[in-house]
Amino acid sequence: MAESRLRRVGALALAVAVLCGALTLGAPHAQAHTQHEGSQTLFEGTSGPYGLLVTAVPLVGYLEVTVVFAPGVPDAPLPYNPRVAVLALRDGESLGPVAAVRRPSTPANEYAAVLTPGEPGEWEVVIRIDGEPGSTTLTLPVAIGRGRGFPWAALAAGLGIVLPILWLVFVPRRKPRSGPRG
Repeated sequence: MAESRLRRVGALALAVAVLCGALTLGAPHAQAHTQHEGSQTLFEGTSGPYGLLVTAVPLVGYLEVTVVFAPGVPDAPLPYNPRVAVLALRDGESLGPVAAVRRPSTPANEYAAVLTPGEPGEWEVVIRIDGEPGSTTLTLPVAIGRGRGFPWAALAAGLGIVLPILWLVFVPRRKPRSGPRG
């Protein structure tokens, strides 16, 4: 009996692992902000005294703008503390300004801000940087689109695998009768 329970627990653990794996197929992977799925490079070069890489994840309801200082040197500690403000403009509509911040989980030279545009279309992102080396302002076009939404196909695939496994594990088996049939 203990062996039967162990098999069931093992099969259940396998089913849960498969379901978790299937659900993460459509989810963005944890990575540096400049490498998000759907990320677009808006600017790479020099603006004022700063060497910059500006990327965006441009989705309705979620516009993440990332500014990387000294992009040629990954995780370069900056000798200054820049103040970065980001705003988005479209046909008289304005979002922000939002202060871009360095998150603890990102490289030291990477600052990100999130805005929430309500409609798709052509927007302008305005980035203002002030720091000890000087100030600069960038105005960059960005096309805001709709996201892919919830990964329903991955969920269906996961359930298609997990449900039969659960059925095999938990449906009681009928033992063949022994003895004379009559």
